[in-house]
Amino acid sequence: MGNQIELRINTIEQLFNNFDPAPFRERELDPQAERYILANSENIPAGESIELSVYLPADKVSLVDAAQLEQTIRYHFELKAEDKTAELKKSLKLGRKGLLLGFLVFLVCTLIGLALMNAFPDSRLIVTLEQSLVVFAWVLIWRPVEILTYDRWPLVSEYKQLRHLTQVKVTLKAQTA
Repeated sequence: MGNQIELRINTIEQLFNNFDPAPFRERELDPQAERYILANSENIPAGESIELSVYLPADKVSLVDAAQLEQTIRYHFELKAEDKTAELKKSLKLGRKGLLLGFLVFLVCTLIGLALMNAFPDSRLIVTLEQSLVVFAWVLIWRPVEILTYDRWPLVSEYKQLRHLTQVKVTLKAQTA
């Protein structure tokens, strides 16, 4: 099944960040476990379910509450999705501010260039200066446009993947030798 992620661990504690003192439900996943789950869920289409099969030694399976584990893992990805939402909003705000400032500078540079061209129509230095101002203005708006377009796509993709993982179905299974 292509929608199944298998994770083999020796203890349930391997799944969680050792530095996180929170109770079980609020525990943060270990960064390596999180990366593994993210990497293996990357190509699962958004409309399809994801099953995370956690394999533990047979004597430890009964010690873990499977429903609680599922809830904890879903909660972890819910928090990560909220973080990604905040990052996306911050990026969009930065892009819009930069674009507004860039357009204002673009307008000023264009007006200065036109004024210089009208004042000194035959000067090659002024033509060069006017073209330099236009290039400078374009450079200023390039990064905000990039933030609002190309930089946004990976953030949205990551957000969708994290939201998808908030619906992960977790099952505990005994490892076979």
